[in-house]
Amino acid sequence: MNIHHYIHYDQHDEHKIIKLLNQIIMEQSEFAQKLNELKDQAAKAKAEIIKKIEDLGTALDAADDVTPEVQAAFDALKTEVQGVDDIVPDAPTT
Repeated sequence: MNIHHYIHYDQHDEHKIIKLLNQIIMEQSEFAQKLNELKDQAAKAKAEIIKKIEDLGTALDAADDVTPEVQAAFDALKTEVQGVDDIVPDAPTT
């Protein structure tokens, strides 16, 4: 009993594979760029939110008659913002 294998090699198929691989690489490059843009946007938003909270804290400290409800609401806001910040740990500083 003889078994014969026939392998068809078409250079056109190789060209299509290389073209698809290049497309995948390009799409990943564009995806990486979009991810970096989102990271930058998130960092900017984080800085703006932290600044607003610091400003609110300064205003509360300067106020003479802050009610316990206002202080509790401010403390709850700080806790929520910290919870959002804790979703992704900060990069270690060197």
